[in-house]
Amino acid sequence: MKKIVFSVLTLILLVFLVSCEDSTLPDLPDMEESMDVDTFEIGDEETTDDPDQAPVNGDNDETNVADDDPAEIPDEEEPEPVIKAAHLLIATVGGYDVPMSGHVYYAENEDLTGGLKEIPVEGGMGSSDGADLNVAAWENGFAVVGRHDSSSLYFFDDDFKFEQEIKVKPDTYINMQDMVYNPFKDEFIVSALNFDAFDSKTTYSNKLFIFKKDSPETATTLEISDNESASPAKMKIVGKKLFVALQNLDTYNTSAKGEIAVVNLEDYSVERITLPTTNPTGKIEYNKNVDKNHIYLTTTGNWKQGDGALLQVNTDTYEVKKVLSESVEENNILDGDFVDLSIADNGDFFIIFSNNILYNDNSLLLYKPNDGKITKIDSGINAFAANPIDYSSVTGKIYYFVDDKSDTYLKALDSESYEEIKLLLQYGPAALRVKYDFE
Repeated sequence: MKKIVFSVLTLILLVFLVSCEDSTLPDLPDMEESMDVDTFEIGDEETTDDPDQAPVNGDNDETNVADDDPAEIPDEEEPEPVIKAAHLLIATVGGYDVPMSGHVYYAENEDLTGGLKEIPVEGGMGSSDGADLNVAAWENGFAVVGRHDSSSLYFFDDDFKFEQEIKVKPDTYINMQDMVYNPFKDEFIVSALNFDAFDSKTTYSNKLFIFKKDSPETATTLEISDNESASPAKMKIVGKKLFVALQNLDTYNTSAKGEIAVVNLEDYSVERITLPTTNPTGKIEYNKNVDKNHIYLTTTGNWKQGDGALLQVNTDTYEVKKVLSESVEENNILDGDFVDLSIADNGDFFIIFSNNILYNDNSLLLYKPNDGKITKIDSGINAFAANPIDYSSVTGKIYYFVDDKSDTYLKALDSESYEEIKLLLQYGPAALRVKYDFE
């Protein structure tokens, strides 16, 4: 994240509507801009033959039973919630080393024509040593998560009003990563890389923090791995399961193993899935309108080693399949590192990618699985926000950050027409999130 502080006191918003003609996807055959890859069928049940990808609980194909086995008839599914509105949330910071420099903005109903509106938080957000933020959202509210040098969570209600600050572990460095709301127990769950002193960096976390909003002082921890350096990061709820990316970081911030912990939200029992690649850093993506049976995520592996991938994970069997792999081939569009992704309702994957050939030029890639085509559609992407990209099923827009010299912009890209809107941000990007309201 760039350490950007502007002298102006208000958020300067510049809106540029780019015509369809200017923003249609380029038809460029060169490998630096567009490349053919193997076609991939969304929802394909075929799995890799790698035995290391089996879940630790031993689930395998032999556990399946015939459809007429009465013991295996699933419970009647609850009706899917209906989305009635979507809102855009943006967190910014003055820099990692700028104390309490966090800000949060919103665009109600994703309306960017009037610019982003700031939600005032007296004293700012972050810590006395700096600021780094993520954004978490649920049906009746949202929160800004203090990350580096902070143990604070800032809660907001459904009317975009600040409610309260909660310190998960006061005066302790825990480097929080993400937070979700567990509706089955009316509790919040927080992931954190470690909760030792920052200077030591000897042991990372293998636990999640669990607390109730009205009694955070009674917070408990849930061990999700026997590896003390499991390093839980991004999380995603699908049904009654919480999927937690485990980076398994060592003292040098490298990763020798990739895993996902699966937490049952009703009883907090835990299973784990071994991934074929290491260091899952991007968010866990799930779009039920495209694929109800799988989550997707990016793994970075070890930076600039060409060992990361885009993965598909079955949410029931925990079978894992590689969708795309990083490359070390010169002029290959995938010579670099996967960072994050979002999946549009039309089945297109929008991937943030750090391209090592172009001196770490971070790109936005469009991957069409059924066509077997991957294309670079934007450059100068800010890839190091806590949540750098998100998609709205209401408007069909992809949201992400771009850098242009000393300026940083929010971009809203229509996933069908590729028309875009740009907003100039006053401060450095920390995270963005689409929040849904349901009927």
